[in-house]
Amino acid sequence: MAIGGGGKRLTKLAAAMADAPNQSLPKQCGSWGDLKAAYRLLNHPGIRPEQITAVHRQHTRERAQQEAVVLCVQDTTDLDYTHRTAVRGLGKIGDGGGRGFRQHTGLALGEHGAVLGILHQEWFLPCEPPEGETRRQRQARWSEPDVWGDTARGIGAWRGPSRLIHVGDRHSDVFRFLCTCRKLEHGFLVRAMHDRYVGDGTERLWERLRGQPVRLVQTVRVGAQRTRNNRLKRSSRSARVTVRYASVLLPPPRNDPRTAGQPPIQAWAVYVLEEDPPAGESPLEWMLLASEPVQSDADAERCLRWYRIRWTIEEWHRALKEGCRVERSQLDDVDDLQRLAALAGVVAVRMLQLRDLADADGPDAENPASLQRYAPALWIEVVSRLADVAAEALTPRGFLLTIARRGGYLGRKHDGRPGWKALWGGWYDIERIVEGFALTRGPPKCG
Repeated sequence: MAIGGGGKRLTKLAAAMADAPNQSLPKQCGSWGDLKAAYRLLNHPGIRPEQITAVHRQHTRERAQQEAVVLCVQDTTDLDYTHRTAVRGLGKIGDGGGRGFRQHTGLALGEHGAVLGILHQEWFLPCEPPEGETRRQRQARWSEPDVWGDTARGIGAWRGPSRLIHVGDRHSDVFRFLCTCRKLEHGFLVRAMHDRYVGDGTERLWERLRGQPVRLVQTVRVGAQRTRNNRLKRSSRSARVTVRYASVLLPPPRNDPRTAGQPPIQAWAVYVLEEDPPAGESPLEWMLLASEPVQSDADAERCLRWYRIRWTIEEWHRALKEGCRVERSQLDDVDDLQRLAALAGVVAVRMLQLRDLADADGPDAENPASLQRYAPALWIEVVSRLADVAAEALTPRGFLLTIARRGGYLGRKHDGRPGWKALWGGWYDIERIVEGFALTRGPPKCG
């Protein structure tokens, strides 16, 4: 079903969500009539989540095809509704009896990390294998590793001069996915999970790369990593790493009938190892498999830079969950929640683009003209007054920091970028000011 006449309602709902992303639907919509229209849209059984994002994905594709290199960063996240016992259709997530569903996203980024938008999304319930299922039966049905290839096929043929490269974590090390990339003429950069045999089958991947000479030494910044129960798994630090690289031939797995007869895949491996980790912590170790040739130190550095950019999708997940608060929704059906998550994902993209635009080292952080493309004129006028600068002189960085301060951000010399909690709190505060400012300018209402 096409959205058709609901397109205006969809646009209006998206604008309301963007104005107050961390608020509930009743607060975002304002009136009972608008709220009922939002519920009708999100409850409509004939509207699929991918229809809601169709225009955004088309615009993302058109913009991305103007880039020389497009990184399609893929990742899966759990949307957790364990606290909502009345929601229909949820599946089991995690190891502690949680309930929710999974969302897999292909987020388009520029070669240097600029957020372009969403290229493809899939929603699914975690697979629970039937009792007594054999290996052959499991291999014959759809399983979660197939979502990587499904995303590549969903994007399809890539036109124009740009090169599309899929970037994924260890879960993307799926031979079927790499075959799909080869068939579609997409590139890939994935972190290896399997210590597979390479070449003629006499040598394993890690063994081959450890036997290569160190080509360069780099210092990379790694963020803190926590477990599901918030225990610190890896501290945030600057890691000194050695880098080795070599070409490898990846043969198809012997026990997967779906890849039987496939020719081996020619790839390049880049092995990154932290030589002196802090006491009590495991070393940083990445084994990256790339479709693009790695024949020089510059090529290896490029792979590291591309893989580090992968972290952007984790920030997008935070914007979706902490900023747009999709896991706090009061909708009571899994299909409705997926439609809401699709819409909130586009809002999260816009918020991430604005935040990145204001980064201190960004090329447009101090360019007032850039702000005009991302923020409404009335917002610029209100925020410029709060910042005590002329509207035409307000920069993206000044705009964002003023909003964050309204949400409690102190902005001291050594403070990092504003967090999502401060940003959303300030955004909602200023949205109320903008609304009041607009009312004072509007025509008086009679009777």
